[in-house]
Amino acid sequence: MFDKILNRFEKLDMEKLVEVVNLVWNNREKIVVLLENLPTMLRETGASIESAGESAVQASRLLTGDDDMPSAGELSRLAANALERCERELAAASKIMGSLGQEIDDVRIPSVRPKYIEVLGAQVVGGLEFGESPLVNNTAARLKSGAGRLEEIGRDLRQVATQLNRLGGALTETGGSLNNVGVQLKQSGVTLRSLGDFKKK
Repeated sequence: MFDKILNRFEKLDMEKLVEVVNLVWNNREKIVVLLENLPTMLRETGASIESAGESAVQASRLLTGDDDMPSAGELSRLAANALERCERELAAASKIMGSLGQEIDDVRIPSVRPKYIEVLGAQVVGGLEFGESPLVNNTAARLKSGAGRLEEIGRDLRQVATQLNRLGGALTETGGSLNNVGVQLKQSGVTLRSLGDFKKK
């Protein structure tokens, strides 16, 4: 048995071992101070880590929600739904504008123009020409142009809604991960703090 122990010591670098012993001996006062303060340091560090964990858990609640408040994902979905409703309303308004412009352009009003004939080299009114003319010129084109802009805005709103839905899912997932980190930090802090409560018997 002693041979096995001695064989292990033979593999040690004795010079390095002496250096370590000297280092410990020369710094013995600092080491004693460190050991005396170690329980307090462990308790304070553990309390700080536990507090950080609690903060992480509370922050995660802002993202994942609870009984009193909706999650970030739910808020994002609500906003996305509102934007999608706006997009649908704009699309409907765009169609109405386009058809209204066409209907206005289709409205004709009677028109009367003089019909001229030449008499002895002069133009004189020889009768009346009855016809129709549009009530307003190019209304359909202008309204269709406005309708096109409304449709573009609607498409932009739909894209924002899609991004909001994605963002909401990511925030909720991040909140869950943050909660797990917070719980782990709290447990680590409690463990570290408890190490500082050990007393010599």
